[in-house]
Amino acid sequence: MTKIKKMLALFLALAMVLAMFTGCGSDADETESSVPELSNGFEDVAEEEDTRRDVGGLKLPLCAEKQELTVWLIYSGTVMADLNDVAGVKQMEENTNVHINWIPVEQNELSEKYGILLASGDYPDIIYSNMSYPGGFEVGVEDGVISPDMDSLIRNYMPNYMALINSSDQARREACNDEGKMLVARIIVGQDYTAESEGTYQGLAYRADLLEQLGMDVPTTVDGWHDVLVAAKNAGIPNPFVLDQNGGSALSGAWGISTESANNWLMLKGDTITSGAVEDEFEDYLNTMKAWYAEGLINPNFTSFHFYLDTPNSVNTNDSILYSRVLSAFTGNNYAMYRMVTEQPNEFLQAITAPSLNEGDPVVQAAGRVIAKEGIYITTACENPALAAQWLDYQYSFEGMLLNWYGIENETYTLDADGIPQFTEAVFNNDSGLSTNDYLSQYALNWGNSWLGKHCISASWKVSTTAAGGHNQELESDDIWSEPETNVWVTSSLTLTEEESDAISSELTALVTMINEYTVNYIIGQDVKPFEEFREDLYSFGLQEVLDTYQAAYDRYLAR
Repeated sequence: MTKIKKMLALFLALAMVLAMFTGCGSDADETESSVPELSNGFEDVAEEEDTRRDVGGLKLPLCAEKQELTVWLIYSGTVMADLNDVAGVKQMEENTNVHINWIPVEQNELSEKYGILLASGDYPDIIYSNMSYPGGFEVGVEDGVISPDMDSLIRNYMPNYMALINSSDQARREACNDEGKMLVARIIVGQDYTAESEGTYQGLAYRADLLEQLGMDVPTTVDGWHDVLVAAKNAGIPNPFVLDQNGGSALSGAWGISTESANNWLMLKGDTITSGAVEDEFEDYLNTMKAWYAEGLINPNFTSFHFYLDTPNSVNTNDSILYSRVLSAFTGNNYAMYRMVTEQPNEFLQAITAPSLNEGDPVVQAAGRVIAKEGIYITTACENPALAAQWLDYQYSFEGMLLNWYGIENETYTLDADGIPQFTEAVFNNDSGLSTNDYLSQYALNWGNSWLGKHCISASWKVSTTAAGGHNQELESDDIWSEPETNVWVTSSLTLTEEESDAISSELTALVTMINEYTVNYIIGQDVKPFEEFREDLYSFGLQEVLDTYQAAYDRYLAR
């Protein structure tokens, strides 16, 4: 056994013990009494006679006779018609003795189909939607969709998951509510053997190849970028800059504010929660974007432009030179090299931090560096929730992570002398003519743009490094976007009480709608309401109560 494997085994054993006494708090008697019984065919086998293989506290196979579970999940791969034909999935079924009936849902259909699923009352055993439950996971429990036993299921049947979240104080906070309960399991971000944030993984990026054709240097100020956008427009690039759909942009970091609608327009000033939409600097941002839009420098269809789905075609047609939001996985030459979704072989998306207003001025970032991310949960329809919890836990084991991200040993990966998985040459130079991503999707489930269980960022980095000839553009982009010292993002792991949620939910919805509409309409010139009047309207519609409520929730989060 290699040194790193011995260390991992010791770490997992220690973490499993600590998980019983530390981490998310829970009443011991309540947890013990609410543990659902496990039906797996091994109940009567004496412990000393149980010859099953141990994987981080799980015994494999999970059941004596093959059992089935139904899993509804986000999956956008196009190569595999049946997920049970994925080589890693086949191996997982052999290891666990659990057959999965998959219900894959593509990203562009996710919101609609998730709503239909919840309204149907006909639930699968496990749901991974990459979205929060409408109103929060507490509401999902109250609605009778999410199993009310998730906390005890996780604590008693998911040792690999518990080891991961207890290895990181941040992950522990994010995985629990203010009472120390885990209402759902979380997708855990980390490298091969760790749970850790990938840093700031999205932000501004520009087409370095097009800027080179213009013969211009990389600007460092907002005015400098204005000059580039004008030159690009004059050179025939039709829509030089793409804003976010709500009119916001990572460019707003130049003004020291966040324009993130996905974060309800909330931001931090120190440890105080405010709204970017009421800061004086927001007026300056709006006026700048309005002027750029009037000059034809902003894509007029920005309200319908999806940063994930529409950027490849935009790159393919040389439609824009500056993008408000690009994922690090798609920076550099990755669209052309290993994604093969563009006919522009020299395309190069270069990450940049927000430029300064004045040369040398500090800028901020607004980025959620989350470790315990989207929720995955067992539903009330599951007849064997303990088995479902064990199957879920396998996804967080090192062995399960290898199957979901690296595929099959000695075919798509090998373990080096330190026990670190490395992709084989066949992954990058296959005879099928498939992109690296599509080739891997035949072997490993999560290359179908899913992130089930452990989200192993190392695997993605290794692919992008090899595709770029040894230069890790993806990791470099993360580092660039992480440079600003001040991060004004408000964590998405805050928990509102039922009373708090009831008190502000309608006001918050109305406020976000007001801000989005005003931002878009002001930029395109359809709303001429003065900014001060707009700000007064926000406070009259209950903004201060919303800010006070989130401040209380943030203070509780810090105290977890």
